[in-house]
Amino acid sequence: MSARKTTTLSGKLMVCCLTMLCITVQYLHAQSFSIKGRVINYFTNEVMSFASVKWKLAGNGILTDSIGHFTIKKNNSQIDTLVVSYIGFEDVYRPINPKRDTTEIVITVPQVKVSQGVEVKAKFNKGLRWWKAIVAHKKENNPYQFSSYYYELYNKLELDINNIKKESFEKKKILKPFAFVLDNIDSTSEAKPFLPIFLTESLSDYYYSNNPLKVREEIKAVQTNGIKNETVMQFMGGVSQKINIYDEYITVFGKEFISPISNIGDRYYNYKGADTQTIGGQKFYHLLFTPKQEGSNTFIGDLWIHSITWAIQKVTLNISATANINFVHQLSIIQEFTQAATGKWVFAKDKFVADISPLKKDKFSFIGRKTSTYKNIQINQTFITEKLTSNKLKEEVIVNAGAKEKKFDTLRHEPLSLNENKVYTMIDTLKQMPVFKKYSNTLQFIFDGHKQLGKIEIGPWFKWFSGNQLEKIRLRFDLGTTARFSEHLRLFGYLAYGVQDEKFKGKAAFDYKLNHNESWNFKGSYTNDLDNGRIKYNEDDDATVDNLFSQLIRRQGIRQKFLGIEEYRATFAKEWPSRFAAQVSFANTNYVTFGQLPSQALFALKGDKVINSELSLKLRYAPGEKQITTRRRTLRLKSNLPVFEAKYSVAVSDLFRSEYNYQKITLFATQKFRIPRWGTIDYTAYGGKYFGENIPFMMLEIHPGNEIYYYNKNSFNLMNRFEYVSDAYGGFNVEYNFEKKLMNLIPFLRKSKARQFINTKMVWGDLNSANRSFNRLEFGNYRLKSLRGENYTEIGTGIDNLFKFFRIDLVWRLDPPFVIPAGSTLANNPQKFGIFGSFKLQF
Repeated sequence: MSARKTTTLSGKLMVCCLTMLCITVQYLHAQSFSIKGRVINYFTNEVMSFASVKWKLAGNGILTDSIGHFTIKKNNSQIDTLVVSYIGFEDVYRPINPKRDTTEIVITVPQVKVSQGVEVKAKFNKGLRWWKAIVAHKKENNPYQFSSYYYELYNKLELDINNIKKESFEKKKILKPFAFVLDNIDSTSEAKPFLPIFLTESLSDYYYSNNPLKVREEIKAVQTNGIKNETVMQFMGGVSQKINIYDEYITVFGKEFISPISNIGDRYYNYKGADTQTIGGQKFYHLLFTPKQEGSNTFIGDLWIHSITWAIQKVTLNISATANINFVHQLSIIQEFTQAATGKWVFAKDKFVADISPLKKDKFSFIGRKTSTYKNIQINQTFITEKLTSNKLKEEVIVNAGAKEKKFDTLRHEPLSLNENKVYTMIDTLKQMPVFKKYSNTLQFIFDGHKQLGKIEIGPWFKWFSGNQLEKIRLRFDLGTTARFSEHLRLFGYLAYGVQDEKFKGKAAFDYKLNHNESWNFKGSYTNDLDNGRIKYNEDDDATVDNLFSQLIRRQGIRQKFLGIEEYRATFAKEWPSRFAAQVSFANTNYVTFGQLPSQALFALKGDKVINSELSLKLRYAPGEKQITTRRRTLRLKSNLPVFEAKYSVAVSDLFRSEYNYQKITLFATQKFRIPRWGTIDYTAYGGKYFGENIPFMMLEIHPGNEIYYYNKNSFNLMNRFEYVSDAYGGFNVEYNFEKKLMNLIPFLRKSKARQFINTKMVWGDLNSANRSFNRLEFGNYRLKSLRGENYTEIGTGIDNLFKFFRIDLVWRLDPPFVIPAGSTLANNPQKFGIFGSFKLQF
C-alpha cells in the first residue's frame, strides 16, 4: 500500500516538474528573439563585410558575413538598440522593437568619420609588416602586368541630384511638381529622395596590349537616358576615369592622391592589422589605413589581402576630409579582384562614387556612380593581338551596328537595384514635364548666357550692354540658329551700336559640318566692328572686352586703343581621329585706327586705306586630347602630352585690293604635366618670323597686353596693348603650381584649401630697319616700340583656390635694358607691380 502511494506521489511530482519545465522553456522562448539584417554603405550601396553589430544594452554582438548579412539573438524582448561600427565610419544606432521589426532589416552606414585615425604606438606593427609584403609582391599581382588581355566589360554610369529633403517637395513651390519622386524610393533602405538626370549602360569587348600600348573597345550594346550638357559631360568624364590601386599615385578629378600601397606609403599612412577571416576556404588579412597628416591628398579605408600571394582581393578608398580637392564632399572607390585559374589575380569589379556639391555639405549636390564589372577574362591569347592589329590609333572605341537597339534585360552582369530600375521611368517623366523644361532652360540661360526659342537662340546676355572710351555706351544683340534648324549648319551673328560714335557694327557668320562626326568643317564670316581687345595667341578665341563687367576692372590712367576691322574670312578644316588637324583659311581685312594709335593713312601704299589679303595653312597635333563638342564650340580636354601648332601665312598684293606682300611662320607648343608629389607645371613656348618689308604694325606681332585687373594667362598683364611690336620674336610662359606642398609645412594651414604657385613670362623681339622706319616707331603722341633684340619679362606668384573659386596674382614687370631718350613720352614710368584677380571652376 505504501509502495503504491509512493509511486503515485513520484508520478505526480514528475508531471509537475515537466509542466514547470515546459512553462519555463515557453517563457524563455517567448522572451528571446533573433533579428536578421544587412549592413550597407549608403553612399556606395555596397555591402559592408565584417562590420561589428552589437546590442547597446545586452552587450552581445557579432560580425556581418562576407556579403554583409547578420543574424543576432537577444535573450529578452525588451526594446534595445543595435550599434553598427566599422573602421572609418561613424557608429550607427538603430532602435529595435521586437513586435515591429519582424522582417529582415537594412541598416545603412551613411557618413565617413573624419576624425578617426589608426594610432600605432609600436615602432613595428603587424599592419606595417603586411603593407611591406604587399609592396614586395606588387609587380606580380598588378593586373596590368600581362602582355595582353581581353574581357567583357559592363559599365553603368548614373548622375543624380541629391540631398533634396522630403519636406522641400511638400513646402517649396519650386519642387512641388516633382513630388512624384517620393513614390519611387526604396523605403527599406532609408534612402533620401533624389532626382536622376543621367543614366547609361554599356556592354563591350575590351582588348588591351602592354607593348606596344594599344586599347580597343567594341561596344556591343548601349542605352542612355537623361540630360546632356557640357558641365554634365565634364563631370561624368571625371567619374569614368580608370583607377588602379597598384599605381604609385591615383589621379582623381585631376588631383594626385598617394596610393596606400605606394612604395612610399608609410610616409603618409598609419597601418593597422585588424583581423583574419576565412572566405571561401581561403584566409585573408584585413588591413586598415588612415592618413598620418592632415592636408595631404590621401585616403581612409581598408584592404583585404590574400594570405598566400599577398594580392589585394578588395580595397575601399575614401578621401580624407582635408584632402585638397574642391566640391567633393565624399568620394569612395572600391576595387575587387579575383584569382584566375592560372593563379594570377585579375579584375572583378570597380565602383566609383562621388558626391559633388557647389554649396556646403549636406546641401544640394550631385552624385555620380560608376560600376564596372569584368567577365570572360582571357590573358596573353593570340586572338587579342590579332584583334588589335586592326587599330589605326593607340586607343579606339567602336560602337557596333545595332548596339543602341539591344535590350539589357539579359545582358547585365548584375541586376539593377530597385531604385535603378525606376530611374529610367523617372527620367522619361521628368523630360516630358513642362515645368522641368522651364527650370532647365532658365538655369541654362543664367549660366550659359543663351536662351533657345525653337529654331533660334539669343544671347549671351552679358554682352547686351557694355561700355568703352570710344563708344561710351555699347548695345549688342546676338542671334543664332539651334539644332532644330539644322544638325549640320549653324547661322549666327550680332548687331551692335555705339552711342557716342553713332555707328552700327556687327557680324554675320555660318558654321557647316560636312558629316556627323564633325571631322570636316567649313566656316565663313563677315565682320565690321572694333577689335575689342582680342588676343592674338588664339585667333579662334572669342574672348573680348565688350561685356558687362570689363569697364569695372580697368587699370587706371590707360587710354583704350582700338582697331576697326572690316573683314571677310573663310576657313576649311579637317581633323583626323589621331587628333591631327589641318586648317586652310583666307582673310581680306580693311584696318582703321582710333584714339592714340597712328592713323592708318600713314601706312597706306595707295590711297588712305590699309587692306590686306592673307592665305594661311595651320597644322595642329594634340595626342591624347579628348573633346566635348557642343553646338557653339568644342571644349578641349588636354592630356599630359604636348600640343603642337605650326602656321604658314602669305599676304598677296593686288588680291581683292590688297597692297602688301610678306610671308609669316609661327610655331606654338603647350603642355601641362604633373611632377609626382610636387604639383604641376604648365608651359607655353612660341615663336614667329615675318619675311618682308613695309608691313604695317597691325599685321605684325603685337605682343598681347592686358589693361584690366582680371588676370590673363595668355597676356603680359603689366604691358599695355599696342606697346611692343615685332617681326621676329620668341617667348615662353611657364607656371609651377605647388598645390599644397608648401602650405602643409605650416600646421595651422593644413586644413586650408589654398594653393601656391610661381610663374614667369618672357618674350624676345626685334624689328628690321625697314619695318621700324615704315611704322615710324617712337614718333607721335603714341609711340609704338620695338624690343630691339632684348627681353621683356614678368614674374609672379600668388594664391590659387581661395574660397574654392578665386585666384590672386602678384606680378612684377622687368623692362628691357635699353635706354629711352630723356624728354620722350616713353620715359614715363610704367607700372612695375600689380595685383590681379581671376576666378574659375576647378576641382
